[in-house]
Amino acid sequence: MNSQDLLQVIFTGVTNGSIYGAIGIGFVVIHRITGVINFAMGDLALVGAFAAVVLAKLVPLWLAVPLGILVAAAASMVVYTLAVRPLRKKALLVQVIATLGVAIGVRSLLQIIFGSGAYQLAPFTAGPAINVGGATIARQALWVVALTVVIVILLTVFFEKSMLGRAVTACAVNPFAAGVVGINVALMAALSFGLAGAAAGTVAIAQTPLSVITVLGGLALSLKGFVAAILGGLDRIGLTVVGGVVLGLIEAATTIFAGSLYTTLAGLTLLLALLIFRPAGLTRLRVSTRV
Repeated sequence: MNSQDLLQVIFTGVTNGSIYGAIGIGFVVIHRITGVINFAMGDLALVGAFAAVVLAKLVPLWLAVPLGILVAAAASMVVYTLAVRPLRKKALLVQVIATLGVAIGVRSLLQIIFGSGAYQLAPFTAGPAINVGGATIARQALWVVALTVVIVILLTVFFEKSMLGRAVTACAVNPFAAGVVGINVALMAALSFGLAGAAAGTVAIAQTPLSVITVLGGLALSLKGFVAAILGGLDRIGLTVVGGVVLGLIEAATTIFAGSLYTTLAGLTLLLALLIFRPAGLTRLRVSTRV
């Protein structure tokens, strides 16, 4: 591997890994509070991306992007209200299966509305790709990475410093005790879904100028975000992004040296290996009881 190939692997891997990490953050935020694995995460992220594409035809891009993020957050909260909360007294497996049903439903609805065509947004910053040592990185890729870092910082500050964030965390640690002291556990769970949708939607929108989006892309986003979340132990926001970058680097190296046909296989192989040998990810999974 020469230096140019190495740089290209790093640039591509970090960019794609940031996307996977942000989707993984959605898994982590929801799982920490509710214990649910939301397999509709990738499709809900695309709801925000498609909303931004539509809104960009009506309003300036700088307004369409935050509105698309709000749509993703709202859609995620609706999923909790209509599909997850009614099943809160059922086993977690039932709730997880419900999210799979939601993913199929959202994907089908998007296909009815948008068809099977490809859609794309204009880049946030115009200009040619940046050349470093013979390798290139798109200006939009810098937005993807920067927004992922901002998401990590904002969510970390929210959960550790704000009163509302501490209330959400209390529900994650002991929802029964949180309810006893007056915290609305259902509202905090809905908030966690909203935050997850906003995080995933933000990066899904940011990556739309890099490559086209289709209604079928949500499944791949969910699977790769899930790998990132597992690498983070389904608990750590920062480590989830690290896990996403690890997956992105593996995929980028596979694409360059083995071909794009093996890229998905590399990700699925990593997922299988994690589930068998390291289900706790890069750190020990925190065990908590949810009632």
